[in-house]
Amino acid sequence: MAFTHHIPYVGHSSFFKGLIMLNAKTLRRYPAVLFTSLSALAWQSTASANSLAMDETFSLSAGGYHVFRADTTVSLVSRNAGAGAVIRPADTLGLDLENTVLKVNGRYRFSPSSQVVVSWFKVDSEAKRNLQSDVDWVAPNGDEITLSQGSRVASSMDYEISKASYFYSFYHNEKVELMAGGGLHVSRFAIDIDVLATPGGGASSQQTENAATTIPLPTLGFGLNYRVTPRLHWYLRGEGFYLEFDDWKGLFTDLEVGAEYRLWKGLSVGAGLATNNLTVTETTSRYKFRYDNRLSGAHTYLAWTY
Repeated sequence: MAFTHHIPYVGHSSFFKGLIMLNAKTLRRYPAVLFTSLSALAWQSTASANSLAMDETFSLSAGGYHVFRADTTVSLVSRNAGAGAVIRPADTLGLDLENTVLKVNGRYRFSPSSQVVVSWFKVDSEAKRNLQSDVDWVAPNGDEITLSQGSRVASSMDYEISKASYFYSFYHNEKVELMAGGGLHVSRFAIDIDVLATPGGGASSQQTENAATTIPLPTLGFGLNYRVTPRLHWYLRGEGFYLEFDDWKGLFTDLEVGAEYRLWKGLSVGAGLATNNLTVTETTSRYKFRYDNRLSGAHTYLAWTY
């Protein structure tokens, strides 16, 4: 195989001439060397182009979610007489949701453009307090109940969120990933009030009063990943939906922004700010129940990826 294009070189040193002649002879004698070299270069370029941002197959993170603001209102009103209560559990019962709880997130990417994301956390509180005023309550069967001022009560409240979503990456390169999708958000809320003693200090015959509901809501969401350096990226996630069905109305929004830094292969540390809002209304022939909850917090975690 003859070369008609001469390779340029600097100077007229016999050393450079000999080196070029040697390389030309080598390529004429071993054409496979040229083919292999070009193939390796092409493979390296392709691999570089396919190095997508945040493209790990699997990720599992666990850490603390510190709720620094919790605003909760519970309303339970009789449909017949209009009696009932609108209470703020923190003020009326001493229930404080502003604490640090475990939050777990998981992600599985089964193709470069498709992934499933799951999340779970639970906030709860318990308290004992003497009621500062009468509290009107409605039992699940519609009976109206009054918890008298001065009664000693023990109460608890649970708020649990589980989510599972599918996201499709419609734009994904080595720096940026944009995605959209949908899934299912399941919220469970429960509040229990147990009267321990009457205002005079005697034992109470009242049974434990409670309100509990579990509501699934479909969600629509979006996400953004941006690689700042090979080790550092920041992210934005948002989900929300509104739905009415049967006796229920539900509105849900969830937003988180944060950053994640890879300490070494397979292990990262991250931090973010999140806000979660939920409004649920149940209207039956006996009562109307409404739950409004807003949580804002800081999320710090460790993530394992491969």
